[in-house]
Amino acid sequence: MNLHNPAPAPDRKRAINPVQRRVWRILPVPATATPFVAPLLFAVIAGIDSLGTSIAFAALIFSGPLAAGFGTGVGVILLSSIIMALWIALRSRYPSSIGQVQEASIAILATAIAAAAAQLEFAPDDVKVATAFAILGSSAVLTGTVFWLFGLCRFGRLVRFMPYPVVAGFLAGSGWLLIQGAVMMIVGEQSLIDLLIRPEGQQSVANLYVAVVFAIVMIFCLRRSTSPLTMPLVLLGGGVLFYATLAVIGVESEQARALHWLSAMPPGDSFALPQPMSVVTGADWPVVLDALPAIISVALLGMIGLLLNTSGLEVATRQEIDADAELRTTGIANIVAGGFGGAPGYTGLSMTLLANRMGAKARSVGIATAVMLALMLPFAGELAGLMPTFVAAGLMIALGVELIHDWLWRTRSQLPGIEWLVVLAIPLGMAAFGFMGGLALGLGLSIVTFVYNYARLSVIRVDASLRERKSSIDRPQAENSLIELEGEQVQVLELQEFLFFGTADQVIDAIRRRVQDRTRLSLRFVVIDFRRVSGMDAAAAATFLKIRNLLAVSEVQLVFSSLSAEIEQTLARNGVDFFNDPYVGRERDLDHALERCEERLIAAIAREETWQDIEDYFAQTIGPSARLKDLVASMEEIRLQPGDRFIRAGEPGDDLFLLWTGRAKVEAVLANGKRLRLRTVKPGVVLGEIAIYRGGPRTADVVAEVPSTVYRLARRQLRYLEQADPELALLVHRLCATTLAERLTIANRVVQALHE
Repeated sequence: MNLHNPAPAPDRKRAINPVQRRVWRILPVPATATPFVAPLLFAVIAGIDSLGTSIAFAALIFSGPLAAGFGTGVGVILLSSIIMALWIALRSRYPSSIGQVQEASIAILATAIAAAAAQLEFAPDDVKVATAFAILGSSAVLTGTVFWLFGLCRFGRLVRFMPYPVVAGFLAGSGWLLIQGAVMMIVGEQSLIDLLIRPEGQQSVANLYVAVVFAIVMIFCLRRSTSPLTMPLVLLGGGVLFYATLAVIGVESEQARALHWLSAMPPGDSFALPQPMSVVTGADWPVVLDALPAIISVALLGMIGLLLNTSGLEVATRQEIDADAELRTTGIANIVAGGFGGAPGYTGLSMTLLANRMGAKARSVGIATAVMLALMLPFAGELAGLMPTFVAAGLMIALGVELIHDWLWRTRSQLPGIEWLVVLAIPLGMAAFGFMGGLALGLGLSIVTFVYNYARLSVIRVDASLRERKSSIDRPQAENSLIELEGEQVQVLELQEFLFFGTADQVIDAIRRRVQDRTRLSLRFVVIDFRRVSGMDAAAAATFLKIRNLLAVSEVQLVFSSLSAEIEQTLARNGVDFFNDPYVGRERDLDHALERCEERLIAAIAREETWQDIEDYFAQTIGPSARLKDLVASMEEIRLQPGDRFIRAGEPGDDLFLLWTGRAKVEAVLANGKRLRLRTVKPGVVLGEIAIYRGGPRTADVVAEVPSTVYRLARRQLRYLEQADPELALLVHRLCATTLAERLTIANRVVQALHE
């Protein structure tokens, strides 16, 4: 059980922590005996705790028409705790893990079993009881199978995709089911009128009042005390006070049973466990199948609970625990327990940490706990008959209140308002529509929550213009200036993630805002890049047809890039025409799409109209100077044929180049020998300016793609000019600085666009 909320484990260097010292003050034990006595002391505490909860769980399930199975139910649930504690102690990756039957699972199963009993209203008692054990056992077997398979396939992490508000809502709903079951344990099927008028009803109301008071006392004591003996002492104190009161008022045990102060099963019944074959042959399996949704929900909720507890244990103990191994181990324990008709369970976080605080950190603590429970098992029926009803019901109410407090009340400050409303809606749904209604509401909310949260994720990685997002073509300053002036006419959208109806609207909204923005130049192109898009559904594809229609009204061309074959087919099936539509274009990647738009923008400006000759180019680039003719004379003119490599990777970077005519490409050689084109170079671009200053080897090749002309200035020539003609050398440095500043400006715009 998770009644306590322990703090992280203390420093290992401290031999005895404060809680442990408090325990020793209550039960004095020599410090040297701690390693031997701590497991035994914890086993006594855990035994009393598990016995009390086993009786309470059985009373919750086997009440009313199922009362005949109460004694056997106590034994089965206690046996389940023994199997969980022993197997998890032997096989868990964390040695002192304590396996337990969990109250959240019992709350759900109790509701399902009550519904099954209602369906079997006229069936014999042995059929009802066998069906109840079949539901319990099937739940444990299915839970164990799911645990084991998920752990075997290492799928444990997938459970973490379940939205946290839905998990919290189910756990809070389980608390409500525990409270509801405890109330039904006392009042049965009596109507409100019967409770107010008939003597039996008034007696039930009085019993319920006592149970609520006992629950309040238990919660108060647990909140006020951190001692591990608190809960066992409250349970024992409640029983002692009850029998002392009977002695004072002179009421016999049989009379107390008639007043429903004690269970209907008299003490002294022999211990018995259900025979697996009798359960298989005696159960009504169609009714068991009707409980399948509840059984499945127990398995999933149990897996989430186990992984949450494992994560909490990792944080508290600062140790890494293999969650998939824990799933496999706990799965086997559940399958074995289910074979006896037992209940599902897994590692209890609070009890495991409690064992650590008491100094019991070895596998012996779980083994000792299992042995203690085994010693109690033969007497489980007799002890169950002696347990007052208000103690069992009060314990269930306290457990339910703790679940609601931890998972509903506390989460109000941890979650945003809308997510907390999801948590609140699930227990309210269970209260209003029953467990199945709450289950359906929870599943529906999980889908809605997923869609809502995913739709809030931005699928637009970059929303920029051609000013900020340029192609890899190195252009002369004049063309860059033109793109700087006219680049707003191109909107560039880089998308990411999976596109569906909930996220595709972000794209059309971004384009619509840009079209309607009258403070900027009118659009001519919209480029949408899909390189980081993992997939798209048909509804999202229809959105892009809407985008095409929106842009066509303004005669804006839509250009798609980096389309996978699957996404392209999806778009085509939904009406996007890549072949005959003048308003739709397609490029193999974003770089080519950007190049396409850049070429369209500068198409009206011919190179000859920009520069008359190389001296004119220098004048426009670095400013007028009487020495420009001398600058040209200091450079060597080189004519190249296609394929000529005038810069080679690995060679010293001793030369400065100006591409004057033609076109070149910058490429790198990959480890597998293939060549990768990094960018294209157009006339008027300076190359090698960084190497002139930094030195070092070249990092890439530059190859002429067409007949070209370049001008070269060697570093030794520049060094000579710095000594012999500083004025001319200054022009060279100004050319390099202008080139570097231009590239830095472009790079800054790209970085800014990526961070906006």
